[in-house]
Amino acid sequence: MNGRGRRLAIFLPVFVTLALAAVVGVLVVIQNQQQSDQVAEADDVATSFLSDVETFRAEVVREVSGSRTADPGDLRRVLRAAIADPPELGDAPAYGVERSSAYREAEQTQETFLEPYQRLSRALRRADGALDFIAAARKVLDLRATDYVGSGLLSSSTALRGELIPAFVRARDEFAEVPVPKGRDELAATVRGALQYVIDQATMLASSIESNRSFSFTYGEQFQTAIDAVDDYATVVKGDVTEAISAVTDPR
Repeated sequence: MNGRGRRLAIFLPVFVTLALAAVVGVLVVIQNQQQSDQVAEADDVATSFLSDVETFRAEVVREVSGSRTADPGDLRRVLRAAIADPPELGDAPAYGVERSSAYREAEQTQETFLEPYQRLSRALRRADGALDFIAAARKVLDLRATDYVGSGLLSSSTALRGELIPAFVRARDEFAEVPVPKGRDELAATVRGALQYVIDQATMLASSIESNRSFSFTYGEQFQTAIDAVDDYATVVKGDVTEAISAVTDPR
């Protein structure tokens, strides 16, 4: 081997090594750039989603605030329409998803941002049924015995058996058909008990008149107890709805 051959034999491996190193270096640069691009893409997807969520929240607040004085059933329909098409977090490259803090924030937001609206919807559904129950209870507790038999002494049981007792029996039975909100069985029993008290006492009064015996009764205490209990429940329902609405319109 002459001198030139020997020099080639020495420098060729070095040249190949340097060339390979250059190629590897270029590949590393390309890979790093691709990875940075994937993180940036994930950031962009997350940022866009979070912006859409803020816009969505503002629109829901506007709709709910504009109807917050409506009855619960109507407000629930407004709410359900407002949240019918929520924003969704788009896909991004796996590498970017794993390393983007913005994307992690967006994922957490996606899991929770509808919760206040779902709680409000449940509260409004419960309130809608509760208000039907409350209205029915107040209706039967508005009954007055004097509307059927007057306020003077009774010398006949005719009005008692023909008007007062049937009216209170109808009221009791109609109220028994009203769905009772969960956990309010005792309240329903209190209302029915007040009505039943009048029925029982009026029946005794009719029998006493027919037997020429004196008898009288009052029912104000029983009715007032039931009225107070219904009013307390109405206050609780109103408070629950107000709290749920505030969680949507005035989040802290």
